[in-house]
Amino acid sequence: MAAPHFNIFVSGVTGSVEDWQRAMNAPKTELPKLNDEQKEVARRMGISEEEYARSVLVGQYGENRQLQRGKAIGLRIEEILEVLGKAYALEALIREGARERWVARINAPAGPKNVAISLDLADDVIDSGTVQDLERLRVLILQALGGTELLGSLQ
Repeated sequence: MAAPHFNIFVSGVTGSVEDWQRAMNAPKTELPKLNDEQKEVARRMGISEEEYARSVLVGQYGENRQLQRGKAIGLRIEEILEVLGKAYALEALIREGARERWVARINAPAGPKNVAISLDLADDVIDSGTVQDLERLRVLILQALGGTELLGSLQ
């Protein structure tokens, strides 16, 4: 994949089963170094520092996975915006896990617009990329940027 021209921010990430399995099987040399605060949390929880470090590693794996997914959906959004010209550009993508959505911040001639994209739609576009899923994303983006006028002008 090409380098993105936009920033990606991730919040509310949880690890998947695969992230947990990977972290539990990771060699001790791959575990993150804990700071004093993290060591204290492990002590208070009554777990070993290694066990706590593995849970931190799960979070890192989850975040990295979501950053890659953000890059993938962002590149699809850039393809949609490319048709509109240089006046439209994806500035940032923010994953709001608690709200189950990505928010695309798009610079447009009328000013910046925030477009909410459900995690379900984003997952469909990333994982299957069917024509129907890509069209749903295109319609969502174009309607958010210019309403039916913009959508109609590109059909």
